[in-house]
Amino acid sequence: MSAITVTDTATPAGAQGGFLGGAASPVTLALLGPVAAGVGGRSVAVDGRRQRVVLSLLALGRGRVVSVRTLADAIWGERQPLSARPQIALCVRALRAAFRGAGHVEPLIVGAGSGYRLCVEQVGVDVFEFDALVDAAGSCGAEEAGELYRLALGLWRGPALDGVGGRVTEGEAARLHARRAAAARALLDVGEALLADGFFDEAEGAFADALSAGEALDDLSLVGEGALALGRLCRMLRRNAGAGQYLATARLAFLRVGDACGVGRVSAEIVALAECVAEAPGAVDLVPRQGRRA
Repeated sequence: MSAITVTDTATPAGAQGGFLGGAASPVTLALLGPVAAGVGGRSVAVDGRRQRVVLSLLALGRGRVVSVRTLADAIWGERQPLSARPQIALCVRALRAAFRGAGHVEPLIVGAGSGYRLCVEQVGVDVFEFDALVDAAGSCGAEEAGELYRLALGLWRGPALDGVGGRVTEGEAARLHARRAAAARALLDVGEALLADGFFDEAEGAFADALSAGEALDDLSLVGEGALALGRLCRMLRRNAGAGQYLATARLAFLRVGDACGVGRVSAEIVALAECVAEAPGAVDLVPRQGRRA
């Protein structure tokens, strides 16, 4: 697997733009799904795979110079044409024209040394925002961490770098995929902490978002854990129909991955649900605790 070659000496000064926090960036790049770009809310056409590759790698360079050799390797692999450098220059020219046409007249992609760099101080990149939110969530209390993880997972629109392809970007796509799954699992842990403290609505939201992430990732273990957590919560609140539905989903997911321990936990919850129904069929009208913990 090839790495993205960057030159550290060309890192620009200034803060990186973001999707959510701080001042609004004039340009937005979305890589957590199909590659997309915008200027002031107006869509920018990124035509063809070559342009998507160039724009994605420049964004992932985080303001450093990405070499023409790296760009060529990402586009053509081992069968690079003799005209690779001028073809890449044409791609860059087309991207500059597309952003100018959308209203961004300041320099955005600049040539430097052996390649090009993106002026990221003018750009909000969803990958940067996702990484920042997940990093921040790791050092927060449960309630705030839950909000940050849910915001981070909400940035995703599909597989990372969808439509780019190639060995140069597959490593970054795999890293992001793994971090998305880790954030979803961390959100499950946050939900358990919120549930223990009586924040029922917040816990339900955390479990539901973790389950949705598991479904998007096609991660059956995560789906099972999320559905089991929701089933247990609904059983506690005597929402019997909802509990039964979630527990059935969890059982099926664990069976498909051969997780006997998971199936056993679901079975225990089903027994508890049957006892709950026999004792008190009506739903419990619990009011979630309000306000933040100290």
